Amino acid sequence: MAPPGKPRKRGKRVQSLELPPGTFRRFVSELSHPDKLLYLACALFAAVALWLVTGAWNPPMQYRQGYVPPAEIHPRVQFSVDDDLATAKAQRDAENAAMSVYVNDPTRLEQMRTRLQTIINQLTQAKQFDAEVERLWNEFFPIADENVAPADPMERQQQFTRLKELFQREGMLNAFQQSVEEALRPFASRGIMSPDQVEQKEGQAASIIVITVGPNTNQQIISLNDVLRAQVLEKLRRPLKNELEKLAKGEDITFLVEAVDFWVEKNLPGTLTFDRAATTVEREKAVAAVEKVQHIYSTKDAVVPAGAPLNGQELALLRREHQAYCDQRSFFSKTIYSLAILGMYYALGALCAIYLVVKCPRILRDLNEYLLFLVPTCMTIAFGYWFDDRWQAEVMVVMILAMTVSIVYQQEFALLVTACVSLAIVLTSGSSLVSFVTVAATCSAATLSMTRIRSRNKLLFVGLWAGVVAFATNYGVSIVAGQPATLTLLESAAWQGAYAVAAGILMTVLLPFVEKAYGILTDISLLELGDAAHPLLQKLAQRAPGTYNHSITVASIAESAADSIRANGLLVRVGAYFHDIGKMLKPEYFVENQNASDNRHDGLNPAISTLVIIAHVKDGADLARQNRLPRAIIDFIEQHHGTTLVEYFYRVASAKVEANPDEREVDEAIYRYPGPKPQTKEAAVLMICDAVESACRTLVEPTSARIEALVEELSMKRLLDGQFDECGLTLQELRQIQTSVTKSLTAVYHGRVKYPSSQPA
Repeated sequence: MAPPGKPRKRGKRVQSLELPPGTFRRFVSELSHPDKLLYLACALFAAVALWLVTGAWNPPMQYRQGYVPPAEIHPRVQFSVDDDLATAKAQRDAENAAMSVYVNDPTRLEQMRTRLQTIINQLTQAKQFDAEVERLWNEFFPIADENVAPADPMERQQQFTRLKELFQREGMLNAFQQSVEEALRPFASRGIMSPDQVEQKEGQAASIIVITVGPNTNQQIISLNDVLRAQVLEKLRRPLKNELEKLAKGEDITFLVEAVDFWVEKNLPGTLTFDRAATTVEREKAVAAVEKVQHIYSTKDAVVPAGAPLNGQELALLRREHQAYCDQRSFFSKTIYSLAILGMYYALGALCAIYLVVKCPRILRDLNEYLLFLVPTCMTIAFGYWFDDRWQAEVMVVMILAMTVSIVYQQEFALLVTACVSLAIVLTSGSSLVSFVTVAATCSAATLSMTRIRSRNKLLFVGLWAGVVAFATNYGVSIVAGQPATLTLLESAAWQGAYAVAAGILMTVLLPFVEKAYGILTDISLLELGDAAHPLLQKLAQRAPGTYNHSITVASIAESAADSIRANGLLVRVGAYFHDIGKMLKPEYFVENQNASDNRHDGLNPAISTLVIIAHVKDGADLARQNRLPRAIIDFIEQHHGTTLVEYFYRVASAKVEANPDEREVDEAIYRYPGPKPQTKEAAVLMICDAVESACRTLVEPTSARIEALVEELSMKRLLDGQFDECGLTLQELRQIQTSVTKSLTAVYHGRVKYPSSQPA
């Protein structure tokens, strides 16, 4: 006792009564660890990546195809769009205005002049006016017909005589040749277009491009009137007449001027040939040079009328208006908006992190598990943003995430993640409240239906049920939001239902990959794994039949006990099948496989015996890994003994020490299993059932009272030993487990009526 007058020191007692940390303190404590900086860095990177993928520096466009605007939509800023009709008209006009290309061949004109000179030479050198001379001379005069009177032969002969006299003058022939050549020179460079070439001309241009081929090829633009044959003849007559009159030196040679004029008119060739390929190139250049015509919309113009569903053309117009609005936003506005979006990402992430700290801290203790949650969640937001913008199919990807989280973690966590992801998609993609309600309701229906997946048809039925919810929710909420009840709205709601059904089908295909990636087991996989024909179970039955029988009994008892506390009874049953497979390597060292007269531990040191007994945990885990059993089953093998004491050999060793004081003191740590302690309620259930079933075999008369007392003793011993400290098992659940195990063991070891005629075996 403390001396009188001096108060007792109660510091330690006050400290021991300190309350455990609250949720906020636990959250801060989790994030304050140095290794959590990497987790925060991953979250920061994910938020920035989503910011980039979703273009979150600008507000999203809010309109979608099929939406019926209640009022006219006016642009927020002036913008312009390409006027395709006006541009097409301008291109047609430019094509018509493009100049045709002709190739000029001046040698044809030179050939005509040479022939004229040759005929004049033949006429002037003729001795008499015979038939051949008459034929040549008649080329210079029109043929008689109903409009032209026949010529007088004597008059023609007189004109021929005058022609000879004229050209018999010295140098007259050369002068005549030079005069004709001088008159034709301008037209040789420009070219002459015959009527048939005029018909081939394309477009309505008043000018053409003339390319003169020769040693010095040149290209020039010439008016069409300057090359037409009829116009050329009119322009050629005057210079030709002037040149011939110069030769006459005042003498009347009208007959010669008229004759040459007629011959030239009759024999003037076309020197231009239409070049279709070059013309096509010129027309294409003209079309390419046309700039697109822009239609300008002011803020007073109505871009879209009211009361009609938005079609593709109107939606493209609204996208152009939205782009123009985003382009005129200032850097400050974009920065503020970006910070708001990033803040939303971090707020939603913090909400999920708080839940993880409180309900599922293991995700925040393993980087791989954390990334397996973070990456799919961020990918769902990115794909949801992309799908919403194109097909409004964000419900499909969010529903797949909801079902995955529900399978891997917990249903209530799936509801939280679904709400956060849906909100992020709606705010980044510009979807309406209708989309958010549709996605949230559909995913909630799917999540709440994901109770037990004992067949692959389950996911298909979940998809069908979610499809009904998606259809009804989208249609009903759209009407409440003011959309008219049209066939278009019905079709849109049907698409939402189809997307939900598609998500259920996809999840059926993805389920094996989800199980492998997350290391989890659904009821489907557990039923397949718990088949008695499994090779490991077959070997266990052959090598250690007593252990196999023990495992089957424990599995039945543990499944009922787990179901009583709403744990996964099927998982416990399959885990119980495999929990002692390590014993098949040395079955003779375990009592259930020994004969009454044969005990391998006789003569062994208790410490050595303990090592043999403990080794079955490590051996079992190694066998499980070699046979590629899932991680959850390996956990049962490693945790079903926790860090409990191998009590029998520990007592034997202690008894030796008491009998022989010279013996070294017994180290209790040597006689304990390596652990770890049970990390889940299912592992704790298996620990209790394994210990109790083995102990019940030692009862002489396993009455209900004795079984109940044994269950109470063994379970409380493990509770006080701290074996349940890390699995979250409550005292109420422990009591329910005790009750269930007692009932099951009583049924197994029930008493039998002894018949009078029975003889002892």
